Amino acid sequence: MTVITFFEENGKTVKVSAHGHSGFVTDGYDPVCAAVSTLLQTAYLAISEISAAEYERGDETADFEFTVGADAKNRHDVDVIIRAMTVGLEDLRSGFPQNIKLEVK
Repeated sequence: MTVITFFEENGKTVKVSAHGHSGFVTDGYDPVCAAVSTLLQTAYLAISEISAAEYERGDETADFEFTVGADAKNRHDVDVIIRAMTVGLEDLRSGFPQNIKLEVK
């Protein structure tokens, strides 16, 4: 299962972390993992274009996370990008609830 965690500070998402493979099919050929990766990486790249965001890939190939400050430059636009990513992830989870978990901390 892929677990995506949104860390919030003062009502703003400041970190998004994803761990694990969805397990829909064999690693490396999993369309659910590919969709999650695409949503996360596109959001990170868009945020990096307009504000400071830090990216980290864990030791495992299924680990990905990025952080952005609660008071980051262009925070409204950052929030819109994060919301768009979240809507995509929620929709994906609705189709694959056994493969994706979303949580807020």
